[in-house]
Amino acid sequence: MVLAFCVLWLTFFLAWLVYYLVASARQIHKATQMVKNEVEQISGIIHKIRSAFELPSSIIALIIEGLKKIAEMGVEAFKENRSNSRPKREKNGLDKEKNTENQGPIF
Repeated sequence: MVLAFCVLWLTFFLAWLVYYLVASARQIHKATQMVKNEVEQISGIIHKIRSAFELPSSIIALIIEGLKKIAEMGVEAFKENRSNSRPKREKNGLDKEKNTENQGPIF
């Protein structure tokens, strides 16, 4: 009878121990799931922020490249326009064609 009573208490103690182990494991599982969800949300936010910065920076890089090309074309056009422009003026302010020795002073 004492042996049966000891087995009963041992069984009750083991059941109680298993119950608390399972409850603790369940709480640990819930905590890890919450941490996992939070990390995923933070990772998603970081990804959105990173993509928000990468997209404009790539667009800005394209804009800068376009502006460089436009500036190069403008410089080339200016050089061509300068080489095709009318002849340089003489020191006295007259064109070479108009400057003749027969003319008197202008003033």
